[in-house]
Amino acid sequence: MKLTQLKKIIGTKTVLTDIDFTLHENEIVGLIGRNGSGKTTLFRTIAGNYLPDEGSITINGQNITQDTKLKTEIFYIDELDNFLKYYPLQGINDFYRTAYPKFNQDLYLQLMKEHGLNQRLHYRKMSKGMQGLYQMILAISSSAKYLLLDEPFDGLDIIVRKKVIGLLLTHLAEDGRSALIASHNLQELEGIIDRALLIKGQTIAKDYKLENMRANARKIQLVFRTKQIPPIVKENSKLVTIQGRVIVAIFENYTAELAATIKSYEPLVFEELPLTLEDLFEANLQKEKLLV
Repeated sequence: MKLTQLKKIIGTKTVLTDIDFTLHENEIVGLIGRNGSGKTTLFRTIAGNYLPDEGSITINGQNITQDTKLKTEIFYIDELDNFLKYYPLQGINDFYRTAYPKFNQDLYLQLMKEHGLNQRLHYRKMSKGMQGLYQMILAISSSAKYLLLDEPFDGLDIIVRKKVIGLLLTHLAEDGRSALIASHNLQELEGIIDRALLIKGQTIAKDYKLENMRANARKIQLVFRTKQIPPIVKENSKLVTIQGRVIVAIFENYTAELAATIKSYEPLVFEELPLTLEDLFEANLQKEKLLV
């Protein structure tokens, strides 16, 4: 799936603009951003709930707004307009078997049995955790190629969360499927995603491959003799914190030459710290800047 120059306006407000990225086969991608950054609008636009004002969404070169059959390759449940709460699981199952031509009923029934879910249950009477588990069973059984998962771990206890993640990881690799996951649980996300898209200023500001991030980026704690921060640090890093003379900063393109230059300023402390996805989120999205 490829998104090209996607733009979405709601009312008079531009919510998304110049959105460009591709979802590849056998890939799990995290979508991270602050509340109100446009994550849900992006999901709704990809799923066809909203029509894009500009740009295109294509699958194998075909525009999904022109070929509605392609929408059966996309699975999305809109939590703010969730019709599931009005039906028992049998009715929901019937609907999805009709909506998704490749729905795998045998797998659905197998997963329902494995996780102790009964078709006679009513969705709205289920716990938050069981609803989340059931949604993942629907997503996997739909056989849709692209799963759009909006906060799939929200409100789940640790046992159910592990079940949901286990289902996703076990079945996603089948038939070259991929998932785009929006979640505030960045620690959970970091353990399962291949890439992270950072949405900021109505667009995708960063596209991190986690493998490259771990190879090229560093989180460094520095203390200099004075409060003045060397220009080399300001120009090549993003702030995490400044407390007195103690600086913690992210260097996304860290090299031996850069380290040598920083050390030439004779810092009192130069210590590498563990780098997480949460650090990148904080460094890129907080308002503070590394300025003195």
